[in-house]
Amino acid sequence: MPPFEGFAPEGVDWFRALAMNQTREWFQANRAAYELLWVAPMRSLVAELQAPLAALYRGHSLRAGKVFRLHRDVRFSNDKTPYKTSASAVFGLEGNGGPLGGPAALYLQLGLEEYVGAGAYSLFPESLKLLRARVMAEKTGAPLQKLISAAHKQGLAVASMEQLKRAPAGVPVDHPRIELLKLKGLALGLESIPKKVRFSKALKPWVLEQAKATAPVVRWLLAQKVFTVPSAAPL
Repeated sequence: MPPFEGFAPEGVDWFRALAMNQTREWFQANRAAYELLWVAPMRSLVAELQAPLAALYRGHSLRAGKVFRLHRDVRFSNDKTPYKTSASAVFGLEGNGGPLGGPAALYLQLGLEEYVGAGAYSLFPESLKLLRARVMAEKTGAPLQKLISAAHKQGLAVASMEQLKRAPAGVPVDHPRIELLKLKGLALGLESIPKKVRFSKALKPWVLEQAKATAPVVRWLLAQKVFTVPSAAPL
């Protein structure tokens, strides 16, 4: 595996062209450029992030980093365009409570859409039920709020795949952590990457800094044992 030297800035233009040519014929004709501009450097980056992330989560099982396919799963989506317009990778942790199993130690997305973060973007019903119980309880929820407040000061924002407009059933509307209780997951991240590191090899240490910043909340999630209840489908 060659060392990670960054991504070529012209790779974004490749995704812009893909956005205008969402056909299998165009993709196959231009696939070699995609492999060169995005897949090869992403695999190198993932390989170099594996050891430091494993050290960050020592005592927990970190899965091998995975580079996602560019093909979209359109089975349950109104958007039937076949290809994503960004390259992405994830490092999953132990568990059975969500689409990735456990929470993500790191999720990275580059291209026309950017994101770097960690946590549980979506949870299966039983795990979501457990998470809400932990967030509601003062003994476990108050420390979480402090961790999230610290993450906010570092520029990180809370996110989830879905969010309720109203309080969940049985939850007081004036609960001090009502906004967290409306979420159907619990992730932290950033939707933009600084220009000075976006395409250079400096991206690796910057990404690791974000992983360290999100780690306290991810460790809280792991400690709450919300990823121990398997479920057949997401809520």
